[in-house]
Amino acid sequence: MLRKTLRIFITLSVIVLIGYFYFLEFRKNWDSLQNFSFVVKRYCLLFSLFLYLLSYLLETFTWKVCINTHLGRKELNFFQSIAVVNASGLFKYLPGRIWTYTAQLVWLKKYRISKPVVLYVNLICIAGSVMVSSYLGLFYLAFYTNIISTTAILLLSAALVAFNIAYIVWNSWLMNRVIAVAGRLFKREIQPVGGSKSLIVFIQFMYACSWAFMGFGGYFLAKGIGLPLLFSSVLGLLASMSLSWMAGYFAVVSPGGLGIREGLMLLMLNNIVSVQTALLFPILSRFMYLIAEALLGLAALVFGIKYKVFVSEKVPAE
Repeated sequence: MLRKTLRIFITLSVIVLIGYFYFLEFRKNWDSLQNFSFVVKRYCLLFSLFLYLLSYLLETFTWKVCINTHLGRKELNFFQSIAVVNASGLFKYLPGRIWTYTAQLVWLKKYRISKPVVLYVNLICIAGSVMVSSYLGLFYLAFYTNIISTTAILLLSAALVAFNIAYIVWNSWLMNRVIAVAGRLFKREIQPVGGSKSLIVFIQFMYACSWAFMGFGGYFLAKGIGLPLLFSSVLGLLASMSLSWMAGYFAVVSPGGLGIREGLMLLMLNNIVSVQTALLFPILSRFMYLIAEALLGLAALVFGIKYKVFVSEKVPAE
């Protein structure tokens, strides 16, 4: 009971502190914000939503390929994958991250998909996204800030590339160490799994494409409400979205990264865009995230009912 109360207190404290930070920024730049007027462009907003949805669906497709590759059979089709991934993804707004994976473990059990495979696939997908985000972070440091020197950027880039190569080569060994830790946490013996180097490369490529769609979705979102944003700032915008996602994902005290993502995005955008864009875009982007997740959650419910994903009996994949 005490632990749960403490967790709730920390979560609320983090959200309140970031909210207060946002309030100070709004107050400091109120005159500039008063002069801004929204110019709604429906087609830009619709295209932005389409790109957000495409980015999410590309992640779902990557997850499906990983699952079926490790099973050695086409157990899940794309619609079943939407049901599992996008329905379980809604649980991220509960405190902690365990609920998303718990739901997947429960729903996938009837397809004879073992816990190690589910854990491994989620781990390599997360790792792929984190790796792509790290490259974008270095790009942001190199071209949009002067925080560190060019020499330091080159050294960090070389280190990241070397780490990425090592991760691809020794992926199975590394991820099985993580799975072993998860087994101890669950107090169960979890058998190791084998990985494919080409699959790891495929995951990183797909996440690079996914983040590209998301970045351009953010660009058209800004244009759709009249925020001043140059096309040359798209990669900086993309880096802020990607790194804020990574920070929000690992900040388990905040459900869905609420507040963490917006605060980091504001800090990063302050360097490259107008005050109005830096303040308003993170909030509007969160709304677009929520709309996309709600639509995909609805689709997940429809496909989940159609393919009986959420019931106990076994349903052959098509």
